Formats: sequence, C-alpha cells, structure tokens
Amino acid sequence: MAKCIETELGTEKQCIHCDEYYPETKEFFYGTGRNKKDGSPRLEANCKACYKDRFKPWIQRCYDVAHKYKVA
Repeated sequence: MAKCIETELGTEKQCIHCDEYYPETKEFFYGTGRNKKDGSPRLEANCKACYKDRFKPWIQRCYDVAHKYKVA
C-alpha cells in the first residue's frame, strides 16, 4: 500500500524506491492507465526518475539482444 501524507501543498505520495515524498500527480508519477473509484488516476509506486532508472536499462538490453539476433 502506498504511503501518502497531507501537507500544505496537498497530498504527497512516497516513492517505494527512493523513499522520497512527491505530490501525488502525473507530473511526478506515471499513471497505470486505470482510475480509482473516485475518478482520480491510479499512479505507479515509483516516481518517474526511479521508474526510468529501474526499467529503462532492461528495455535497452532487450532491444540490443533482439537486433543482435535479428528477431522481429
């Protein structure tokens, strides 16, 4: 379960990777493509910076291997 706190800036969500709190918006977190019951978007558990650090190298490795063996 995501940790959220209320501050003077509004609701802030904790990134599970770096443990920092950021505003709970799509500016700092990627959306999952689904909405909560209240209509607000569901957000990933990692902030955008950590998401890129964790998943971008894996995507690049897959891309390199696929083209090395000429897999379509």
